[in-house]
Amino acid sequence: MTKVVEFLKKHKLVLFLFFFSFLIRIGVVLWIDTPVISDFKTMYEASLELLNGTTAYKSMPYFLTWGYQMGHVIYQTLLLAIINSITFLKIINALVTSLTVVFIYLIGKELTNKKASFIISMIYSIFLFPLLLNTVLTNQLLPMLLILIAIYLWIKKKKENKWTFIIIGILLGLSNILRSETIVIIIAFFLYTLFLMLKKENKKKLLVSFILIFTSYVITTQGTSYLLKATNISPSGLENKNSAWKFLEGLNVKTSGRYSEEDATLYSYNKEKTTKALKQRIKNDYPKYPILFAKKTKILWLNSDLSWSLEGIQKEDQIKVYEAINQIFIYFFVIMSLLSCITLFKKNYKKEQILIYAILFVYFGVYLFIEVMPRYAYSLQIFESLLAIITLGYILDNKKENKVGEHHGKNRK
Repeated sequence: MTKVVEFLKKHKLVLFLFFFSFLIRIGVVLWIDTPVISDFKTMYEASLELLNGTTAYKSMPYFLTWGYQMGHVIYQTLLLAIINSITFLKIINALVTSLTVVFIYLIGKELTNKKASFIISMIYSIFLFPLLLNTVLTNQLLPMLLILIAIYLWIKKKKENKWTFIIIGILLGLSNILRSETIVIIIAFFLYTLFLMLKKENKKKLLVSFILIFTSYVITTQGTSYLLKATNISPSGLENKNSAWKFLEGLNVKTSGRYSEEDATLYSYNKEKTTKALKQRIKNDYPKYPILFAKKTKILWLNSDLSWSLEGIQKEDQIKVYEAINQIFIYFFVIMSLLSCITLFKKNYKKEQILIYAILFVYFGVYLFIEVMPRYAYSLQIFESLLAIITLGYILDNKKENKVGEHHGKNRK
């Protein structure tokens, strides 16, 4: 009993964050009845087929072209094998995103003080967009949690243990299996490794560490893809057989880089047509790209869109209020993350924050060229919250130093 009490005292902030986040997320999941639509419906129906042993999904152009979506299908199938219920999938979403809040706190307190990390984690826990996203059967939630765990392991490593880096690579591999954007994190890890090398840290150990991460990442992703092909669960494995598609959409000047129904009808399942159309689009439209990039930046980083979660709510006035509140959160995290750059002028800034900048820098560059929508900002806003923690930590530390200075000044008098 004494050990339990000690554990609770030691981890009270973590436990509070988790249970607070989980309770409000469960409330949202049970309150808002969000219908399963679009790609999420396709993947959910494929999960049911896989669960029931039917194979119609295997002949669908969707999965033959974009085999990488099968990771999320299999994940949902495993959950549905426990309890065959959409509500259960959403409750698991709530569990996953509550842990995400916890890891924002855990990483944040490594970057600055506990108080700043707790405050920003609490604010993030009630941020409407990620809060309401729990009602959607999206493939964004668990992959980001796995990425955060991997980053936390990197930051917390006390000694150079090769198994730590192998585990990090496996976690990133699993994340990529569920949603194929983890290459952004791998590139950021590589840039961060170069930064540490320039800081004259042990080059050999850094290089070996990155190689272990990358190798275990590749083995995890490629091994799983081969296994899915070999077992005929996914004829295309985890392959993307039309990799030009996202770029075709992202460089569509008419839609400001967003999804086009017209493009989807003409090109989505035909790699040759997509590649030809992309080359033509670049040739014709490249002078317009500066304006296109500005529009895409606003759409991704500053626009609010709760429609995926509030699809079932008919009251427009109510939705407008939610969107306005959500917009305030978006501006808060963007401004606070930008202000974190001030801390780089401190001699004792935490070098780990460079990794967070690297991740957001790579995301920014990638999304200039591929399809955007406000929903894709889920990952970005998590890293923005980490930078917001750094900003608040800087403010609180300065305030503390000023108080100490005033106290010493009074004593001298």
